[in-house]
Amino acid sequence: MCDLTHLSSWGNIPSAGLTMLYNALFSLTAIMFCLSLFLAHRVSVLEKDFQKLRGDTSQQLNQQRSEGVHGKLAKTSKTREGMKQSVFQRAQSSLESFSRRVKREQSSCRAPLSFLQLRANTNKQPERRGNITVIPWTVSAQRGNTISQRENRIVVQEDGYYLVFGQVLFQSQSTVMGHVIQSWSSTEGETRPTELLRCLQDITEGAYDNTCYTAGTVHLLLGEELEMMIPCRPSALISLEADSTFFGVIQLN
Repeated sequence: MCDLTHLSSWGNIPSAGLTMLYNALFSLTAIMFCLSLFLAHRVSVLEKDFQKLRGDTSQQLNQQRSEGVHGKLAKTSKTREGMKQSVFQRAQSSLESFSRRVKREQSSCRAPLSFLQLRANTNKQPERRGNITVIPWTVSAQRGNTISQRENRIVVQEDGYYLVFGQVLFQSQSTVMGHVIQSWSSTEGETRPTELLRCLQDITEGAYDNTCYTAGTVHLLLGEELEMMIPCRPSALISLEADSTFFGVIQLN
């Protein structure tokens, strides 16, 4: 016969083992569940980080592309601006060159200014008119046709400004020597003289060969006649050398 007590004790052993196994499985399940939650949370965080990193990368790439496009546009704009400036500079340089060439051509086409210088005529003696001495003149140098000589006078044939000059070398011993340059012009049908320049030289006693020179800028009109004379010295001795006594006019405009 079988021993029931023995069988009962034998059946109690598996029951305790099953309980422990259940407890172990429950603990393992709880751990796995917690681990799953932790892993799910980490996956969610990593996914968010990945999405953020992807968005940042995309934004950076878009910004670089935009900067590249703007840089190219700016570079193109600068290049076009430089080309415009270069073209403008070349055009301005060409215009200035053309202007200088035109001025040179106009200057070369302009009639040269006139001048006339007279020297004493050594073949004639100074003329005495009362207490006035008049030097005979002949042409020493001349250029242009706006100034000419007529009857021992200089004739102006164009309105304008002129430099008038004259020199006399006196060889007489006296206190004061000098000369006057005057202009003859017709006013209301009457010809009258106008004094333009005067030269006076105070000669010391016992001195000889004193030069008296004068010059000045005057405005002359068409037809005016210039004359040099020595007043109040009818017996004055004058050097007739070309480098000592002369009379002339230079056109200034």
